[in-house]
Amino acid sequence: MSTNKPVTIPREVADAIEYLRTDEGDGVTYSNERIALIYADTTYSGGTTTILRKIPFDTLMRALLDGYERELTEEEKREQAYASILASYVHHEDEAHEDYSCGYCDGVEETLEALGVKVPGVNAPEGGAA
Repeated sequence: MSTNKPVTIPREVADAIEYLRTDEGDGVTYSNERIALIYADTTYSGGTTTILRKIPFDTLMRALLDGYERELTEEEKREQAYASILASYVHHEDEAHEDYSCGYCDGVEETLEALGVKVPGVNAPEGGAA
């Protein structure tokens, strides 16, 4: 494993790599070299090869050598955004500079309302559905 940062790849490509690295399929585990050969095999264009080719070859090599992270689903992205908004809101709500903090929090609330977005703990009840 190199010291480079892991690359982010689509979930289905990550699943294909993991499938090839385990013996779940045909009882064979594939090395990085074999996975690269499967990607490069122009005589075959189905199944795993098609899935692997959804990313550029250079990205596949980085994923195999440096590691990878799965792309977040839309729901995971939304949850991260809500958590970030809530953390910022709570931080400013607890700030000592009351005028600025109140204005900041009001701005966050008004923006979310204008966008029709409900964030638990900010402009929706905590624990409630967002």
